[in-house]
Amino acid sequence: MMAAYTNSTSSFWQLASRSTDSCARLSISIPEFPNLFMLNGPNGPVGNFSLIQVAELQMDYIMQLVARLQSGESTEIHATELAMREQEVLRIEAAQSTVWVTGCNSWYLDERGVPAAWPWPFRRFREVMATPDLEAYSV
Repeated sequence: MMAAYTNSTSSFWQLASRSTDSCARLSISIPEFPNLFMLNGPNGPVGNFSLIQVAELQMDYIMQLVARLQSGESTEIHATELAMREQEVLRIEAAQSTVWVTGCNSWYLDERGVPAAWPWPFRRFREVMATPDLEAYSV
């Protein structure tokens, strides 16, 4: 997959996180990759919750964005850099109070010891997935 500025997703993620770790706005969208939507992308709640429920909620959310494209309200949609970075800061902060950072040795942990997982309750994931925050996207 190539971005609007001919970057690959792997080079984008290296620049975005200053490491080899990946990040995305709500595990769905990354900046400068218009109309690319992912299910179960980086740092999602896979491993914490039902993969089926997660994918269904994400798909409903994505279809709300796709509806904007279909109606002509938007021609391109992608997360803003600011929204993705702000969410990543909050995710890393929240991860510090999870079981993943209590000294376990897990493939969920990156080289900084930060778990690559959604650190909040499933209830919050459901709430966030209810309606896209259009201010977090270039639309």
